[in-house]
Amino acid sequence: MNKIRGIKLLGIGIVLVIIQSFLQQYDTFREIYSTYVGYLVPVIYAFFITIFLEPIVTIIEKKLKIRRILAVLLTIFLVFVLVGIFIGIIAPQVIESIKDLYGKLPAMQGRLEKYAGELIEYLKRKGLLLMGDDEIKASITKFIKENMKYLQDFGISVLWNIVWWGIALTKFFIGFFLAFLILIDKEYFVRFINNIFSIIFEREKAKSIMVFLGESREVLLKFVWGRIIVSTAVGIITFLVMFLSGTPYALLSGIMIGVGNMIPYIGSIIAGAIAVLLVGLAEPFKLIFLGLAILIAQTVDGWVIGPKIVSETVGMGTFWVVVAVLIGGSLFGPVGMFFGVPAFGILKLVYIKLLNKRGDSN
Repeated sequence: MNKIRGIKLLGIGIVLVIIQSFLQQYDTFREIYSTYVGYLVPVIYAFFITIFLEPIVTIIEKKLKIRRILAVLLTIFLVFVLVGIFIGIIAPQVIESIKDLYGKLPAMQGRLEKYAGELIEYLKRKGLLLMGDDEIKASITKFIKENMKYLQDFGISVLWNIVWWGIALTKFFIGFFLAFLILIDKEYFVRFINNIFSIIFEREKAKSIMVFLGESREVLLKFVWGRIIVSTAVGIITFLVMFLSGTPYALLSGIMIGVGNMIPYIGSIIAGAIAVLLVGLAEPFKLIFLGLAILIAQTVDGWVIGPKIVSETVGMGTFWVVVAVLIGGSLFGPVGMFFGVPAFGILKLVYIKLLNKRGDSN
């Protein structure tokens, strides 16, 4: 018993030291965290791949009545087929749209400067101009050139980071291999984790932790698959409306808005703003069709598909969803913005369990 108590105190001490380091030396902590987590990236990939593929493996194994290893291989094969279809059909069109956009940047810059000049003249006629003409034009021109340079630098960085992408893909494939090993003998790994908790905690406590991990897994799975389904529908609707109306950058905008929709509220706003900028600079009169596409897509998301698929998975109001996205994004970037919501959903599970334990739950 004293040994178990000592292990608990050691664990609590380590957690407190980590929290203190995070609060007092945030930059140093983040640098160290990024360095060491980089070594564990394949394992982290394997963890999430296992969670997401395990339900599919189970369905295939039961429905087709085949051995586990065959079900795992078939699942991985289907995943790579879908990825191959995306790369072979959609990716070339997206790359072509990006090349077209990159070639039109100088013309777009000139158009922006023209619009800015017209706006200045309008404000001057209305007596709303509080700065000198030359000063305003110089500031706007500088702003436009700097942002266009950022776009150009982004395009160049994408082309020149092939080595980085190669390393990332290698780690991803290693993660897939580790996930394969876990999936073909998942019972062993579940027992292993259970035994670890049984060593540290009492038997009933270890059992409660395993139940909690199962519930957390359900929250994560339902949220991720729900967002994938909803975001795919949003992206397809956006693309179809823009394509049928002849709006430029239909596929690129559809993918951006679909991917952006994976991050609740904030992602959709950012992706929509980028799409508005692209279409507005290319063919301003087609903005009405882009607006219609976004309106239809978000209506389907907010009133038809979203409530049925996503709302019940984490059970949080809009306020807490936005807070989760902001906190997750500030700590871990875009990945944190996405996983912040299910993380808060899991924290809600802890909150409810503590209330139930105290007998205060309504």
